[in-house]
Amino acid sequence: MSSPERKKQKADVTWRSKCISKFGLKPVPDDSVPTGSEDAWKKYHDARVKCEKDDPRDEENYDSDGNSIAREEDEQAVADVVYSWTDYGMESRLEKLMAEGCKWHWTPQKPKLGWNSDCKLESAHYCAHVWSPFAIPVAIKLSHSWHGTVGWSDSSLETDYHYMLVDFEDSGEDGKYVELCSFDNDKIKTSHLNKATVAKLRKFLYGSNTKKIKQQTCSDKDFLLLLFGSMGTTDKHLEDDEKDACLGWTWIPWKHDGMKEKLFELKAPEDDDDNGVPPTSLEKYNPRRCSWLRYAVLKASNSLGPVSKHYQPPPAKSAPPSDYDY
Repeated sequence: MSSPERKKQKADVTWRSKCISKFGLKPVPDDSVPTGSEDAWKKYHDARVKCEKDDPRDEENYDSDGNSIAREEDEQAVADVVYSWTDYGMESRLEKLMAEGCKWHWTPQKPKLGWNSDCKLESAHYCAHVWSPFAIPVAIKLSHSWHGTVGWSDSSLETDYHYMLVDFEDSGEDGKYVELCSFDNDKIKTSHLNKATVAKLRKFLYGSNTKKIKQQTCSDKDFLLLLFGSMGTTDKHLEDDEKDACLGWTWIPWKHDGMKEKLFELKAPEDDDDNGVPPTSLEKYNPRRCSWLRYAVLKASNSLGPVSKHYQPPPAKSAPPSDYDY
């Protein structure tokens, strides 16, 4: 290759093209979305490389002979959580919710776990970045905390979910976290987990929020399941985190006077699927339970089912948190 050809080839390589090649980014479906400046793409590249360098999925868990690497007890517990969260919860299940040919780009960080004197999980903090599958220099930074204690005289359960929009064309990761939802000893906050927020997050990550984009990526419901999964909540019922860390209130229809009978009369399929099989026996009828988080996700994605649309929040004076199974 002649010297002029080498110079031209080198000139054709930009930070944008480097990122597209390195991270497997797809062309932006909407032509109206800006391609991004070179400065933005360099910031994106450096930030993503740094995140992926700290990705706990890349840590060596086995030696050259295939034997498990010896770890301290706490390190092993963290490794077990990482595997259950990223490999089983996300890769094996939730990531498959994306449309064929479109990948859920995300980078988890090693969770921080705290233990009480009885070696039971007392606190957990999960962080991750979600990147656009398209050539758009943005990311959504995620943070999820959980804290639960059970005692003879005092018990508490607190959990929250936050996000930060990271636009490398602007301030990058210097922005502020926004609370998406939280549970604090039966005080549930989900006002920010709504249809408008879902539309905003999707447009930010994918460039637009059209029906075409949803067909190329995922539905609103699956988008939220992937988002919460990236924060450590991969339970298909949205009731628990890893290590059976209960997320709080779950509405159980058959424990509420007359609710089971009402749902049976309405012929609500017990699996909460509009296309499910209607019940034929009240005695065998077992309508699906619904956690506060699952209800919020279904409502925000316009996906409430024949059972979950009758969800009831915790009563004003509910059972103390010690009655929860965590």
